Amino acid sequence: MKPRYRELLEPGAALERLLDRLGPPGNLPAERVAVEEAAGRVSAARSQARNSSPAYHAAAMDGIAVSAAATRGASATSPLRLAQGRQAFPIDTGDPMPAGCDAVIPVENLQSTAEGFEIVSGAYPRQNVRLAGEDLARREILIVPGRRLSPAQIGVLLAGGVTEIEVRRKPRVGILPTGDELCQPGEDPRPGKVVESNSRMIAAMVAEWGGIPVRLPPVADLETELAAAVQDAARRFDMLLTLAGSSAGRGDFMPAIVGRLGELLFHGLALMPGKPAFAGMVGRTPVIGLPGFPVSAAVVAERLVGPVLSHLLGVVAPRRERLRAVLSRALPSRAGLEEVIRVLVGRIGERWVAVPLGRGAGTLTTLARAQGLIRIDAAKEGLPAGAEVEVELLVCRSEADNGLLFAGSHDLALSLLDEFLGRRAAGWSLGILPVGSEAGLLALARSEAHLAGSHLLDSDGAGYNREAISRWLPGRRVVRATLASRIQGLCLRPDDPRRPASVSEAARLGMRFVNRQPGSGTRVLFDHLLAREGLAPAAVAGYDHEEFTHLAVAEAVRSGIADCGLIIGAAALAEDLRFVPLTTERYDLVIPEEHMSDPRVLSIFEILSDGEFRKEVEALGGYSTAETGTLDRQ
Repeated sequence: MKPRYRELLEPGAALERLLDRLGPPGNLPAERVAVEEAAGRVSAARSQARNSSPAYHAAAMDGIAVSAAATRGASATSPLRLAQGRQAFPIDTGDPMPAGCDAVIPVENLQSTAEGFEIVSGAYPRQNVRLAGEDLARREILIVPGRRLSPAQIGVLLAGGVTEIEVRRKPRVGILPTGDELCQPGEDPRPGKVVESNSRMIAAMVAEWGGIPVRLPPVADLETELAAAVQDAARRFDMLLTLAGSSAGRGDFMPAIVGRLGELLFHGLALMPGKPAFAGMVGRTPVIGLPGFPVSAAVVAERLVGPVLSHLLGVVAPRRERLRAVLSRALPSRAGLEEVIRVLVGRIGERWVAVPLGRGAGTLTTLARAQGLIRIDAAKEGLPAGAEVEVELLVCRSEADNGLLFAGSHDLALSLLDEFLGRRAAGWSLGILPVGSEAGLLALARSEAHLAGSHLLDSDGAGYNREAISRWLPGRRVVRATLASRIQGLCLRPDDPRRPASVSEAARLGMRFVNRQPGSGTRVLFDHLLAREGLAPAAVAGYDHEEFTHLAVAEAVRSGIADCGLIIGAAALAEDLRFVPLTTERYDLVIPEEHMSDPRVLSIFEILSDGEFRKEVEALGGYSTAETGTLDRQ
């Protein structure tokens, strides 16, 4: 069998191979720009001051200019009087020093008299005087080549009389989406079509790294058209990024095209996600092939595109802040591939906790939600729960420190809670991990979350969460705060002619179910309903088809993968599904006693009592907020 990839190159070695072919750093042509518009640009030449700053001897304070020698001997017991206009000259900060004066006595140290001023201490030469050239001298070198210009450096250049500066031209980066399946944002993605969002995401990254992104029209998977597009773009841009077409499928022509038009440097990275990436040279233009899955594309762009742009500009690639954290759960991984994992982070007590998000190469939402990255070395087969890991922060440390970690049952109102929390104080947020009720309580038991969400039915069928809290958090004092009461029921497509009134009736009609994951409150409720109606799980088609959120269940039904599922009414309404109410349940926030004094937690209690918040929760549909905010200690 023909190998899928020529080789799997370690990402660092791949970058080194590519940079070696680009020649010395910072070889882009220069252009002159106004200094006022040069912040963030990279200097291309030496800049020298055209004038000194200050350009003259200047007063550094408001007061009187004097000759220090003339004030010698003044004291509290022997005040000295100075005549205005002859021995003392009123002066303001920044004014030129009068001839013969070499000191300034501040106004607060003066006593006015009829003829001038009285002082009780003498001055010394250069007191409160800025000498000409004190800050910078004429012809002094202010900037050397290869410096990214900061706001402070803009000020220095202008103070030195420099109004224009030579900077390296920003690299122009062509971004070429490929594929027959693409449709544009805003268009209806019919089956078989994918919204072309990758080029916009990559363009934003290129702009952030100092390049000028140019999105090119998508090209279908036709080899001749792709080759023509690559050849044309290589002539026009300093770098070309191709999106998709880098793997080994029927329409994946890009590596071969680049090899034919120029030189293929490598195809395949020992990186997950991102393995299908390639890079080569067409003429003098580097071409980097990004995989089609969005997370893969972003990861490869971070590892290759950003550093190449820094090389072209001749600057050091920026390094993100790192912190040490405890991994909340085990992460198995494949040896031989470095794996990049997106995580949420939060400080719980005295330690940082890293909570992994979904690992799929196509799960763009995890990329948007991630606060940090951890890397599993290619030599390892994973990391155990509780391992200390290095987290590369995607947000500033203070933003991570301001967030609360939530684990537990999925609910649409949680996003509203996050929004209202952010209104209370800048940077406050709720990092939501929809792992199910039992897993949320377990996260509290392991101090891996600040609060959990649960709606686990007690065995007597009369209450919620008490038994589960006693089982998963034995001996821990907690507060249960009711988020809302919500209706659970069956969701069906509007055009389905069947009209089941219960779970058992839906099963008898042969309807295919989609279930929730074990440990979720909805799964517990579903099993309770089956037992009450005398049905064994084996009698339910699709019982083993599991999803992790109400919206995922609704989407499975809407798309026809399943016929029905047990979800909350708000999720059915959001997906325009028919809804058959079956029961009302209480959803609680569970908060350990030790977090009760946290200002963010106290704000959550205030939000639960907020009339506007309750109104927005009820507007989701299928909720009652009559008991929202009720507190119960356990």
